[in-house]
Amino acid sequence: MSIFPKTGLWCKRLKEENTLRALVLLLCCLSFMLAPMAVVAGDAGETSAATGVVYERDFVRGPFGQVHILTARPAAATDLKTPLALFHPTPYSSDYFRSFIAHMARDRVVIAIDTPGYGDSAKPPDLQPIAGYARSAAIVLQVLGYGRDEKVDVLGYHTGALIAAELAAQRLELVRRMVLPGVPFYADEEKQREAYEKYVKAPTLATDGAHLSEPWDFSSFTMQAGVTLERAQAHFNDYMQCYPDCWHAYHAVFTYDGKARFQQVAQPVLLMSFTGSLDQETEAAGAYFQDAAHMRFENIKVGGFDLAPEQIAAAARQFLD
Repeated sequence: MSIFPKTGLWCKRLKEENTLRALVLLLCCLSFMLAPMAVVAGDAGETSAATGVVYERDFVRGPFGQVHILTARPAAATDLKTPLALFHPTPYSSDYFRSFIAHMARDRVVIAIDTPGYGDSAKPPDLQPIAGYARSAAIVLQVLGYGRDEKVDVLGYHTGALIAAELAAQRLELVRRMVLPGVPFYADEEKQREAYEKYVKAPTLATDGAHLSEPWDFSSFTMQAGVTLERAQAHFNDYMQCYPDCWHAYHAVFTYDGKARFQQVAQPVLLMSFTGSLDQETEAAGAYFQDAAHMRFENIKVGGFDLAPEQIAAAARQFLD
């Protein structure tokens, strides 16, 4: 008879406990490994009953880390038009186009890309030129399956206009047609230097938070034209996403050689001018594109994508389709 009568029982319990621990560890490891996959896969999609558009948020790995995209498509199967990629102004994100997307995604896939360092996209480790942002956009669109077999149309506003134009210059096989409202183009190099000195600088932080009044004023000044407080708050939230490094993209804008690069764009371009919002600069840019048309919106001054998205969408659709 064993002098340790409970040894066998103890060993059995130990084995069961070790098995349980191993199972717990395995589940923890699996959840850790699957977490990045869940982020990349995005959400299951949210359908707007009012517009019949399905929205999805996804992340794609770009040259500087994860790039956030907002994709929208019609809920019902239709004869889809050419996909449309959107590039937002600084210091905002893909959310800037939310109302515009609702109109354009009724008959096509719309891909709104957060510029690296803005919205939910990872920030590059150093300052990027416009060419760097365009290269990132090209990689994202390629990962999504676009290229020689299926081109995309592009629309860019302010900073996004330069990214879109550079993307078209770099990748003729990727971009079909282009809409550029509000192009920050400076034919006068002295004015470009002045703009650089004005905008390319880090903010001075204050312990009482007074430094946040300038971002709020910038985000909310369109309320005077009729933009709602809720949309102004959304724009401010975007501003805080990149703060205090929001000036990084301005470095790219005011060092971009538009004269030389616009001439490399072979695709048809529609330039849109909004009164008081880079209207003269946009019109001047038309002289450097190979195939450019120009449209002026006298009734749109500021906040056009919030206040007149249907009008802008109708003009864009007429040109693209």
